[in-house]
Order: sequence, then C-alpha cells, then structure tokens
Amino acid sequence: MKSYAGRGVGAHFLDDMLLAESYIYVVSRWISPEYADRLISRAREGVAVKVITSNDPEKHHQEALKRLRKALKPGRFLLRRRDWEPPNMELGVVEQRYLHVKMYIYDDKLAVVGSANLTQNGMWSNIEHIVVFDKPEEIQAIKKDFEKLWKLYTESRETAVEVVTLEDIAKMLGKPLAELASFFKHRLHGE
Repeated sequence: MKSYAGRGVGAHFLDDMLLAESYIYVVSRWISPEYADRLISRAREGVAVKVITSNDPEKHHQEALKRLRKALKPGRFLLRRRDWEPPNMELGVVEQRYLHVKMYIYDDKLAVVGSANLTQNGMWSNIEHIVVFDKPEEIQAIKKDFEKLWKLYTESRETAVEVVTLEDIAKMLGKPLAELASFFKHRLHGE
C-alpha cells in the first residue's frame, strides 16, 4: 500500500489504468468527457468497464454522461440493432447526493481509493489524497467492495437513476448474454 497527497495523483495510476487489458472498475461522482471517451474506447476493444457515477448537473460531467449513454445505445441510423457492436461496459448512474466514493480498480494490478474524481482537476490540479493498493488480497477486498457498492447503488430505488447492464445490452440485441460475453472475449483477444 502506498499513500499519495498533493497535486497530480493521477501520475500514480491513471495512464496504467486507461491501458488495462482485462477490466476497469470506476466509482467517481464526476467524470471529465475525455476520460469518458477513454473508458468507452477501452470497452469497445473488449476490456470490461463498469462505471458508477452521479447525475450531478455540472456541465462537463453531463457531457461525459451523454457520451457514456450514447455509447450504450445503438445509433438511430443503424438499419438493424444486430449490426450494432456495443462496448463491453456497464453504467450505474446514482442520485448525486448519495455518491461520495472514489474508487478505481483494474486488471487485478491496482486498487485506488481516495478523494480524486476522474476529472482533469481531480487527477492533476486539485490537492487530493489517494491510497494505492497492490497486494492481491487488498485488491480483491476492494474489488468485493466495488461489487457491493454496485449492488447497493443500482438496486435501490432511492439511489439509482439509471442502470445499463450487459444483460440489458443482450436484450437490446436479442442475443443470449453468453453470446455477448463470447463476442467481447474474441474482441479483447483480437479474433
């Protein structure tokens, strides 16, 4: 475990996280549009991306939410939904007053908790504090916490604003979930 305080906390994990090869889990009240794009890009390449964020009205965050939502729906001009190739991404949007957690986990390599949102300011300009965990047992414990948060946030009518899961995407496509999972696996391995 390592602890970092000050500006530029993103230097301790962000680039590596955005190059993850297996999965990226994010909990952040605010997300900058450029980081939303990077997450979508990784998900389109087959990396499993799971995001918990807020419905905060801040304009940059709303732009990021718009991009995340758009990525999870087939375009209006597609002739058939079956032609749509969805990203390997799930999104939980939570009522803003309930979301204070900031957590980042990827590829069973690192888990990060602290004060930094997934924004340019949070990662580079603001004075923030993060704790970076690299021991497998620590990462697994925080990964379990993420799954618990996902369940708590997305299954509660009080907190959940919008949830899009892989099951929802499979239904949109009229495909079994196993077929969608196989599609993502082949895409991840460049097959």
